[in-house]
Amino acid sequence: MLTIPSLFVCSIEGFSGKSMFCLGLALTLRENGLKVGYFKPVGWEMVRDSDGRKVDEDAQLMKEVLNIKAPLEVISPIILGTRFLEETSKIDPKTCEKRVLQAYEKASDGMDVIIIEGPHTFGVGASIGVECLSLTKKWDSRIVLVSTMGDDTVVDRIILKKKFIDTVNGDFLGAVLNCIPKTSIERVKGFALPILRKHGIDVLGVIPDKVSLRAPTVGEICKNIACTVLTCKDRMDLLVEDLLVGAMTPESALSYFRKSLRKAVITGGDRVGVQLAALQTDTSVLILTGNIYPDVRILARAEQVGVPVLLVPHDTYTTVKEIANLSGRIKPRETKKIELAKNLVKEYVDWKSILSALMKHEKA
Repeated sequence: MLTIPSLFVCSIEGFSGKSMFCLGLALTLRENGLKVGYFKPVGWEMVRDSDGRKVDEDAQLMKEVLNIKAPLEVISPIILGTRFLEETSKIDPKTCEKRVLQAYEKASDGMDVIIIEGPHTFGVGASIGVECLSLTKKWDSRIVLVSTMGDDTVVDRIILKKKFIDTVNGDFLGAVLNCIPKTSIERVKGFALPILRKHGIDVLGVIPDKVSLRAPTVGEICKNIACTVLTCKDRMDLLVEDLLVGAMTPESALSYFRKSLRKAVITGGDRVGVQLAALQTDTSVLILTGNIYPDVRILARAEQVGVPVLLVPHDTYTTVKEIANLSGRIKPRETKKIELAKNLVKEYVDWKSILSALMKHEKA
């Protein structure tokens, strides 16, 4: 079994920014002359490729950005979905474990260090013999937990997770607190960090929230709602950092829209005054509801200022509901988001201590 330095990155819940951390750390270490591998033993079905195969988009992102030569089935050998029991119940757990261990050897070959990304909880994969905490012991991996701070109970859950890792003799390195709102950073540093350290948990980083990193693009919105693109089809890469409903009078719309940057404005297709006000401010996309085709002046102005206009069949409430929970994933060609992920890790994470601990652990 290969024993190159490896870091297992886990979380206590989904949408913690675990993949962003893995990407930023990998790029930072590579920038410092290291050959960095990536492995996700248990991936999650996010899309299907042209051949109908399940694809974990996080693994796909890392493969392309890090220019990993190994195929996706090596980088992420097991792909599960929401309803996986019908398929996995027919599989021998020993076969799954063997597949993962063999894939890990290939993914690790020739690397100085490998970053292993776990699923949103440790238990995923237990029914087929590839529960990730057990795998980390086979690979002698150090463990880092990445978590947001949605509320104060997160501190308790991190402490509990650390205790669980200790009970099975896992090698816990520390925690990274991610996506922390600027208004909460001082409170987190003043209260959460001392409590975690009191319980033997090193806090390796406090990363501030960056809306632009998780903001979807206009193109991603288009993929998730039924719409017709009326203008600026070449501007689908614009980020949408806020969502506003244009339900006010045209007179009050302008001052309201000026308070928000890089936004989507959702309004009725017949609200010409509101639409013109939106196009006078920093708007990424104008979404017109009710399948009401806009005035030609709106289309001309939108083309002039470079704002895509989308026409949707639903009412405003339904459209807002479809878009509100949409969070953009980092795509391989989104160079600004990729660079931001790297810079956040370089600036706010003690990556040198992580690397030092990995290398010392390997020598030991």
